[in-house]
Amino acid sequence: MRYRSASMTQVKSKLFDLNETRHLLKLAIPLLITQVITALMLFTDTVIASQLSHVDMASVSVATSLWGPVVFSIQGLLIAVTPVVAQLLGASGSNNDTKPLVSTLYQGMYLALIVCFFVVLIYQFVNVPLDNLDLEPELHEKSLGYLQFAIWGILPTCLFFVFRSFFEGIGLTTPALITGVIGLILNIPLNYIFVFGEFGMPQLGGAGSGLATAIIQWISFIVLLIYLHKGKKLKPMKVFSRFEKPNLEKIKSLSRIGLPIFVSLLFETTLFAFSALAIAPLGAIAIAGHQVAFSYSSVVFMAPLSLSMAATIRIGYLKGFGDINMLKQAIKTCFVLAAAFGSFVMLITYLFRDSIISMYTEQPEVVALASSILIITAIYQLPDAVQVMCAGIFKGLKITKPLLYITFIAYWPLGFGLGYMLGRTDILVPAMGPAGFWWGIVLGLTAASVMFFYWLRKTLKHPDTFLPD
Repeated sequence: MRYRSASMTQVKSKLFDLNETRHLLKLAIPLLITQVITALMLFTDTVIASQLSHVDMASVSVATSLWGPVVFSIQGLLIAVTPVVAQLLGASGSNNDTKPLVSTLYQGMYLALIVCFFVVLIYQFVNVPLDNLDLEPELHEKSLGYLQFAIWGILPTCLFFVFRSFFEGIGLTTPALITGVIGLILNIPLNYIFVFGEFGMPQLGGAGSGLATAIIQWISFIVLLIYLHKGKKLKPMKVFSRFEKPNLEKIKSLSRIGLPIFVSLLFETTLFAFSALAIAPLGAIAIAGHQVAFSYSSVVFMAPLSLSMAATIRIGYLKGFGDINMLKQAIKTCFVLAAAFGSFVMLITYLFRDSIISMYTEQPEVVALASSILIITAIYQLPDAVQVMCAGIFKGLKITKPLLYITFIAYWPLGFGLGYMLGRTDILVPAMGPAGFWWGIVLGLTAASVMFFYWLRKTLKHPDTFLPD
């Protein structure tokens, strides 16, 4: 594999590079639209369920608090396909050797099947955490119903993540965008049908959102499967004529990259999930207020997350290509864009919080609680953008162990620990309820951004960091 030293590509180091910005935005914009669409699915689930009752909206919150961490953590494990494929593509140059890329795709699919088996096994006991939350009977029943429907979509979900990661690794971000648009368009009528019991269907309430989710996952998987077979840029790869048996070493290699991402995302998503579960005993109003803030936060988080995903692709490609100066310039530009997006979202959240809440509910008690929480969520937008960008760069470099250590320390002892003390106890101040948990999240994400930034600067001082694998 060739290696391009600094003398071979002379690029003057600067804080912001327009050419790199174009590269990143070309990747990030379709990713952003895709991620926003994904978040809007949860938004539509929440809004449609809320039109039936606040209990149904709360059931979506409780169920997604258990389902969301599993799905996002699986995505973290399988996203290992992206930097591997990106570096292979960068290293291939003009050779057009696509066999290693297709091989990575097949081994990713085998890894997805293994993951699917364990998730199905674990979800046989999903009633256990619900039974210990002291939920109102109706809320418990509808939350469990959501999960029992959603699990039917785990197989296509796992395979979808592999296909999407493969496409993004070779720079194709449009397929996931098209799939997302189709999913969102179908998600609204499907939710309406199953939540309200239209066209002869039973009225399932919040549980109906889980059934709609499973159906959408199957449709999304089938759309990407068709694209893999028919896409013009993919036909030369001859994916279906290059069948490859499971290779334990390659699966292990993907797992070594993906497992730290899996665990770090598990720590991050469970921070929000367990916060919601700890809020649940405070009643449906508290859950609904928290859900409004969480649903909105999930939507606006898509901007820095998409930039982070674009950074993973771009950094992975440049590391495989072997150009140190371009790689360093790309990293600097990534941080400028992340800071800009984080600051923008912070301002929008604070100024338009009342309009935001009105899209969810007009119930006075929920509005008052959600408004106070949205002020808190505005505070962490900038550090959150920085920490997720650092994570994206680490993934692109295929250095993922720091993600595991930093997210654990920041999100659990600091984030959830402080949040629980502020929200449910009188140890530091009189119990603040849901707002206390969100202050804990602010601390956790701020601590993560500081630790990530420090560790990344330390990592980038070592020349070996930039060497192609």
